[in-house]
Amino acid sequence: MSDNLTLRQVRESDRWTLWEWRNSDRIRRVSIQDEEIPRGSHDEWFSRQLPKMHDRTVIVQWDGSPVGWYQIEKWDPQLNSGEWGNALGSTDVPIGLGGMLPILALSHAFERLDAQAMTGRVLDLNTNVLSIMRRLRIPKIDVDSIPVTRCDGTLSRTHIFQVDRSDWDEVLEAGRSLIPSALRKSIDRVRSAPIPD
Repeated sequence: MSDNLTLRQVRESDRWTLWEWRNSDRIRRVSIQDEEIPRGSHDEWFSRQLPKMHDRTVIVQWDGSPVGWYQIEKWDPQLNSGEWGNALGSTDVPIGLGGMLPILALSHAFERLDAQAMTGRVLDLNTNVLSIMRRLRIPKIDVDSIPVTRCDGTLSRTHIFQVDRSDWDEVLEAGRSLIPSALRKSIDRVRSAPIPD
């Protein structure tokens, strides 16, 4: 496997790629907000958010092509804490890369932003990501008492995970132990490299 993993800041040219990803059935099915996003609503949202996305929304690339993203949201600069989210937009990637998106997001938060605590939310129907969180040893702290109502009328509970700074080394090592060595080297390289525009 060649060393083809890169990260970069979100750009204007990502406007419609993010819309397509966010609207894909595969991603919407496991998103807390699962309604289809109208093109105009996304356009307005992206225009409003783009100036605030620097170092908060990062595009993950394989072989120079965007394949996913992670984001840091609800950042509290007083507490150095927030929430993370991530998604794999393309499935044409090496095995294990999707499972490492939480590691890339948390690495960004703890190593670049000096986070003290980060929270993630996963629907109970997203069994794949719940399994990843378990294997990464990310502590589950709660399950929302009020279920989320899906577009089809079904209900889903949200599992809440939190990584404190004291947990980060263990989570990172769990992640590094789960991936092939060639991909591990790529993850380590991009974690320490500057993220270009």
